[in-house]
Amino acid sequence: SNTNYAVLGLVVQRVTGHGYATEIRNRLITPLRLKGTSLPGSRTSLPAPHGRAYTRDPADGTLRDVTALDPRTAGPAGELISTLDDLNRFYAALLGGRLLAPAQLALLLNTEATQGVYGLGIYPQKLSCGTTVWGHNGHIAGSYVRTAATRDGRHTLTYRIDTDTLADADTLEAALLEAEFCPAAPGGSP
Repeated sequence: SNTNYAVLGLVVQRVTGHGYATEIRNRLITPLRLKGTSLPGSRTSLPAPHGRAYTRDPADGTLRDVTALDPRTAGPAGELISTLDDLNRFYAALLGGRLLAPAQLALLLNTEATQGVYGLGIYPQKLSCGTTVWGHNGHIAGSYVRTAATRDGRHTLTYRIDTDTLADADTLEAALLEAEFCPAAPGGSP
């Protein structure tokens, strides 16, 4: 939960003597060469280039541009700004075993406490072809992002929708994951 990430930010500060942003830069952004990833700090604008984000105005139903959103208020639960490519690189490193020791990775993927629903920060989704993908999503006003990856991190997909009012988003997401991660039926097209 977001509250857990806020507490984790305080733990990181206490244990390392540095803020979570410094530790994220030193332990993730720099070593993984995530050139499109940043924590805004006092910056109030998004780095260029960036997409737009729209939400539907409840009063009249029109789409309203909400791109100029300051993510700092989310602190450790969502201040990070990243590109889709960098999210793919991060998940490939995480699930590929380059960021955590094997015992820590096993804990990350352990879903026993939630009866198979959620691990420590990521969740599994079993597809119709038997493949299970791991990942997470993020949702803020005007934007939805989802990353899914195979358990070994060799196949990743990250996508973003530039509105929080897309009809049938759950159905579309399921179809997209199936198309990306499930092999084509024999004799069918990919």
